[in-house]
Amino acid sequence: MSLTIIKPLEVTPAMLTTDVPEADYPAWAAGTTYAADVRVIYAHKVYQSLQAANAGKQPDTMPLWWVEVGPTNRWAGFDRSHTTKVRQANAMFFEVAQGSSAVNAVALLEIEAMRHVRVRLTHPGYGTVYDKTTILYSTPNEASWYAWFFGDRVEQVNFYALDLPTYPGATVRIDCAGTSTMAAGVILLGDQKRIGEGVQSGVRMGIRDYSRKEVNQWGDVVLQQRAYSKTRSIQVLLKNDELDGVDRLLTSLRSTPLLWIIGKQLQSPNVYGWYGSFDILIQYARHSECSIDIEGFT
Repeated sequence: MSLTIIKPLEVTPAMLTTDVPEADYPAWAAGTTYAADVRVIYAHKVYQSLQAANAGKQPDTMPLWWVEVGPTNRWAGFDRSHTTKVRQANAMFFEVAQGSSAVNAVALLEIEAMRHVRVRLTHPGYGTVYDKTTILYSTPNEASWYAWFFGDRVEQVNFYALDLPTYPGATVRIDCAGTSTMAAGVILLGDQKRIGEGVQSGVRMGIRDYSRKEVNQWGDVVLQQRAYSKTRSIQVLLKNDELDGVDRLLTSLRSTPLLWIIGKQLQSPNVYGWYGSFDILIQYARHSECSIDIEGFT
């Protein structure tokens, strides 16, 4: 297994064109008086009024009057959370003008009811330089002829396009087609980098659960399911002549959201998050080992 990391491009409103409307709630207006619990849109986020007679209080600067609920549906795919998802029935598209940034990878994470994804890269001077459509098949839970024809099938939850050519100044267009319940948790465009010679055997996978689990004085158990984050612990084999570069790269990416693609045959080890720590053991004459602890976003 190889280790590939993708640093997401920060998408701004000026860069994005989409057919997903931003009409979840009315836009906030300074001259309007809002009652308690009324929701509005301000700066592509949804806010809820905390008090009655709420007038002239700008939502992002008045926490006693407004509470942030989350991103609008249009921007739910561009925040860092898997739990907020952009939803639109049957079809939706996103065009991102990348500017001078290098984009050679596209990923859709935690998708639902999506059947086709078409990715196109168009440059003003060279025209269409990339155009590929991928069918997202459902797969059986186990490998057997009986499971293939009669068993339960699982939909793909992640999509990766890792073979885009690098054309600064190009526009990336993502067309999605699916059913009436289609959704995407994270829409990610970025520059991919490969680290080391490969991930060694012994990858540790788990979750950090934020659910409420309490037992009262009478022994009654209260369980309330809440969000969770994925955790991964990996070891990467490095050549000693690339050790300095990896050390500088990982140090520069501390507290930075990254897509960690740990394996291409299996999607489960892959995670969107940050590394908590890394350490490099200079163990052999030509190779070293790098241990990385990763935690995903909720």
